Amino acid sequence: MDRNKLAAIALLIAIALSTFGIVYSAWTDYITINGTVNMGSLTLAFDYKEPPECHEYYLDHETGQLIPGEYEGKDVGSCKAWYEELIEDEHTGKKGYKTLVILVENAYPQYYVHTTFVLHNIGTVPIDIAKYEITGKKMDKDGNLIYNLLWYDPNKDNIGSLYEDVNGNRIVDDGDIEVINLKITNSLPYQIDPCKVNKAEIDMDFKQDAEECHTYLIHVTVVGVQWNKVGEVG
Repeated sequence: MDRNKLAAIALLIAIALSTFGIVYSAWTDYITINGTVNMGSLTLAFDYKEPPECHEYYLDHETGQLIPGEYEGKDVGSCKAWYEELIEDEHTGKKGYKTLVILVENAYPQYYVHTTFVLHNIGTVPIDIAKYEITGKKMDKDGNLIYNLLWYDPNKDNIGSLYEDVNGNRIVDDGDIEVINLKITNSLPYQIDPCKVNKAEIDMDFKQDAEECHTYLIHVTVVGVQWNKVGEVG
């Protein structure tokens, strides 16, 4: 084989390798796509701007109506309410509180307390109000714990009672003392859209076993969930 043929073969091999290299390069090329996904926020709070209000009443036995103040103008019991645990939504920058606190001092049988509060959706996603969680304490005049209070709502309709947990087992059973009938307005579940508020009320009726010279401290939190998850809340 002469030199010209060898040179031609070598050139053909070089061209073939060069072509394969281009194809290989094309096969191994890639593209990077950068993207950002912004998730919504589900944040329910007690309203930052409008504080809760607590008012006392007594029952007029002749008319069956609740009258503001105490019977015959007496000044025995007292109540006040406030919010605690400040939070802020990371997307909207709006603020609110996690807990409603109600303090009742020197309550007695047929002493009524009416508390109003405002819930605020400070997030970006509609929220369904699924349930209320209520805890409390009965204390003496020096602030020492006597009994924890247990919320009992057998029908899950926000109409129930607070019991003194006499045996300390955190379950309402025989021996526990019913001291407060408690009712929350607004049937559950209901929805609050982003940036919207909803006003609700708590009525408390102190029973025969409620003792004067004692303090009842009650904490209320609200469970809010995404609209399609409300059925999963126990």
